[in-house]
Amino acid sequence: MKNAWCLLTSIFVSAPVFAAAESGAHALNQSPLSAVNLLQTILGLALVLACIVAVAWLLKRTNRFHTAANGKLKVIAGIALGTRERLVLVQVGEEQLLLGVTAQQINTLHKLETPLSESESSTPNEFANKLRQFMQRGDA
Repeated sequence: MKNAWCLLTSIFVSAPVFAAAESGAHALNQSPLSAVNLLQTILGLALVLACIVAVAWLLKRTNRFHTAANGKLKVIAGIALGTRERLVLVQVGEEQLLLGVTAQQINTLHKLETPLSESESSTPNEFANKLRQFMQRGDA
């Protein structure tokens, strides 16, 4: 799929170059700031930007980089303790570890004897709940 995008992009971008080379004498009489050349440049730029957006969307959609551990490594919960410090509950296979994460290092703080289920470990977001209540009150 990626090779097909590259091939199509190269064809569309290089087509005006081949057309200008074939016209020969007509190309010498045209100004580089003519409307046709400006339109070709803008369309080429739009095509390149569209390709970049499409590739970024595909990478995000496929989660190719997020599934490196084939589902055996998963972050269950996390909480920020400061600007660069976090507590993270990670599941590795059947084990769950409580990790302390700083900008410089990661430390294992505790190994849970009985793993928590995902519903037990997730705490309700108080800010989101209060915002939702405020928004509902404003509509009534």
